[in-house]
Amino acid sequence: MAPGPRPSVEEAAASGNPPEPTVIEASPRPFRPTVARVDLAAVATNFHLLRTVAAPSEICAVVKANAYGHGVGPVARRLEAEGCRRFAVGTVDEGQELRAAGVGGEVWLLQGAPTGGVPLLRDLRLTPVISGLDALEALGERVGRDGGSLAVHLKFDTGMGRLGLAVGEVGEAAESLRRHPGLRLEGVATHFARAGESAAVTREQIRLFDNVRSALRSLGLEPPVVHAANSAACLTEPSARYTCVRLGIALYGVTPEPSLENAVALRPALSWVTEVEHVREVSAGTPVSYGGTFVTGRPTRLAVIPVGYADGYRRALGNRGMVLVQGQPAPVVGRVCMDLAVVDVTDVDAVSEGDEVVLLGAQGSNEISAGRMAAWLDTIPYEVLCAIGPRVPRVCEDGR
Repeated sequence: MAPGPRPSVEEAAASGNPPEPTVIEASPRPFRPTVARVDLAAVATNFHLLRTVAAPSEICAVVKANAYGHGVGPVARRLEAEGCRRFAVGTVDEGQELRAAGVGGEVWLLQGAPTGGVPLLRDLRLTPVISGLDALEALGERVGRDGGSLAVHLKFDTGMGRLGLAVGEVGEAAESLRRHPGLRLEGVATHFARAGESAAVTREQIRLFDNVRSALRSLGLEPPVVHAANSAACLTEPSARYTCVRLGIALYGVTPEPSLENAVALRPALSWVTEVEHVREVSAGTPVSYGGTFVTGRPTRLAVIPVGYADGYRRALGNRGMVLVQGQPAPVVGRVCMDLAVVDVTDVDAVSEGDEVVLLGAQGSNEISAGRMAAWLDTIPYEVLCAIGPRVPRVCEDGR
């Protein structure tokens, strides 16, 4: 019998049975050669390095979006073993995944949570970050009806223009908290729009956030956790570190801005590899892949590799991207297909079926970084990593 539809958060909360989380299992011997290798020792090294930079502030590890494509369960468990006690995710489902993975530390929900999910938030010890007065009021009313209490953080918009209470809503937020004593204000936050890019904009946001904190203090509210800095702000603005910094991309060994590449010696944690599936020789004038967007200008040796846009290897990399074979760069030619791509290996010596092909990572003295691939795609490293699809196994190497 086919499984029924997955219950909503509200339905799961009402039944007392949270829905089963979606977990990517990393097989040590995957059946297809296209895998993402995750070096957990690199994650641990980055964590300790960044903890030294941020000290005495604590680190909240941002592990949303499957730990930026790295595999949330293994990454979060390793970070917790290294001493991390706070984690941030986007949604309730992601919070469930963390608990299902055995993570016991604090879990913050950066996008808040639906009011109907209060029992689930309590059961799983998830802390919503509230960004609006209506959401705060609705959550307070629900907690009041149910009895007991719930920890929350308040987020204020100081210039991101996305989520957050207005800086002028401090008084109304404080009044709502007074009306609903079941809500325990444990944290206050903001988010920077141009950290690492514009010091002036970031410092203005810091100024506004400090004003918010002063206004809260004057109303008798001084939450113990204060967090604003992302990876870029942690590296560039010491005054933005407060009691805790929210670190995502830097934990995975990728600098958040090209200008910060030399700011700290991070180790990339993920390499994405496949292997040569087929090698063929074609004559000059041969069109390659859909639409014939690449036509060989000489006798050419082509290698077909089993990775495509269904794996997150973007279609736009055709005629633009590079891979590494035998430690040498080779161009991706023609359009990337759903399951396959084609590489020109004419200038690479002795390429054979079964040879390793590096899509992201190092091979020999060459490296393709997430930043380099992002430049080919006119995007950012975050998108490159998060786009690696769920059918690509994450093979985690512990390194201990």
